[in-house]
Amino acid sequence: MNFEEPLRTRGGYVAGTLIGDPGKPVRIYRGIPYGASSAGENRWRPPQPAPGWAGIRDCTMMPPSAPQAIGKLQIALHIPQSEDCLTLNVLTPARTSRDRLPVMVWLHGGAFIHGNGNEPFFNSPRLPEQGVVLVNMNMRVGPFGLLAHPLLSRESEHGASGNYMVLDMIAGLKWVRENIEAFGGDPENVTIFGESGGGGKVLHLMCTGAARGLFHRAIVESGGVIGTLNGKPIAENEAFGQRVFEKLGVASTRDPLAAARALPWQAIIDADQALVKELGLSITRWNSTIDGWLFQKSTAELIKSGAAANWVPVIAGCNLGEIDGSGEPYLTYPSLVDANINVATSAARAGKQGYVYLFDRVPPGWRKGGCVSFHRLEPGYVFGDWDDRYGFFHSDAFPLARACGAKQENPELDDGDRRVSEAMMSMWTRFARTGSPTADAQGWPPYEPQSDRYLLIVDPPVVKSGFSKLAAELRTAA
Repeated sequence: MNFEEPLRTRGGYVAGTLIGDPGKPVRIYRGIPYGASSAGENRWRPPQPAPGWAGIRDCTMMPPSAPQAIGKLQIALHIPQSEDCLTLNVLTPARTSRDRLPVMVWLHGGAFIHGNGNEPFFNSPRLPEQGVVLVNMNMRVGPFGLLAHPLLSRESEHGASGNYMVLDMIAGLKWVRENIEAFGGDPENVTIFGESGGGGKVLHLMCTGAARGLFHRAIVESGGVIGTLNGKPIAENEAFGQRVFEKLGVASTRDPLAAARALPWQAIIDADQALVKELGLSITRWNSTIDGWLFQKSTAELIKSGAAANWVPVIAGCNLGEIDGSGEPYLTYPSLVDANINVATSAARAGKQGYVYLFDRVPPGWRKGGCVSFHRLEPGYVFGDWDDRYGFFHSDAFPLARACGAKQENPELDDGDRRVSEAMMSMWTRFARTGSPTADAQGWPPYEPQSDRYLLIVDPPVVKSGFSKLAAELRTAA
């Protein structure tokens, strides 16, 4: 099939647009629905199938993001919000539908309460130019994606509620399995990857049997142990859901669910924000639910014990500023070291290779002011925005850079930033292609407790040993 023509998906034909650097064409299809609108009767229910369409669907404009409060890490103020948000963007460098390129599905971060897959730097052509089909997925977050309530559990055939965000991601991955071949992707070679809350989402999908067979590799960037994003008991989440309904003023109505579903989505956000102020709630207040259906235990317990449902080759890592205490205080997590080791060693026990890294590249203009490799810095390199063409550094990263020591807005990106970015794109896409991030195992060997080796991502990347010793030193210092 000629990619200048519309592509046929299960829902109907889609038309995208051409982007990419000269000689490296990439086609992008924005806002393809994988589920129906989650408004009204579909609010707080598992995702429903997206309705099909006649003719050719114009997929040249970015879709809305999921409803969410605008927090200090939420940058995309220009992106409209809607409960009709179960969409994804597909970027493909394939020339025909027979190319069967590896597929990489990005799960955005945002502590499960904000973020979206529509940011320009996530949808730039440079990572797909490495020979992969890139999918950016939007899903419900916060009170729309994670609210549990006894009445919701009662109406569920599984006696469970609260994990709608997880169910959305599973539905999105099923869409990928059924449709990605039309875009030149290989449905039998899918890598899920994400950062921060997105890394936690990756771990959630690794832990639930409902996602079995939907992906084949995983990359966890700074995720999984941030705050308490590992799941809470259903009774605890249901009790918080009751507080939300009380704040909404629907708890005493004849049909509280119908009343809550009839409210505009902004009322739900307002109630959440009111509870934040009244109760002093943290950024990690919305959590997955240990519901006895999707999850029997917390993701941390399932990963550490080796009881996760979906063991695949995995990369797990973090940034130096997140673990040594030099970064933004509320984004410092020394426990990420042990968590990454747990992921890699449990994968090895299951017969899958696990790789561990530590990222420590900071643009020269920020480093000379004392800035460290803070939380959420590495996606700019993973997605190839080494020259800030797509706005990662000046729009997304600078607020945290300033909080972590940067004295100027200009990062003064140089050839070192480009080399680190190109190295990460090469390793991440090679891993997606083969299950190994480098051609030479000595270049970045799988993690083994005996050798304790990891990749330090600087310019140039270098293999070092002593990853677990770093964790011990941090515990001693604490």
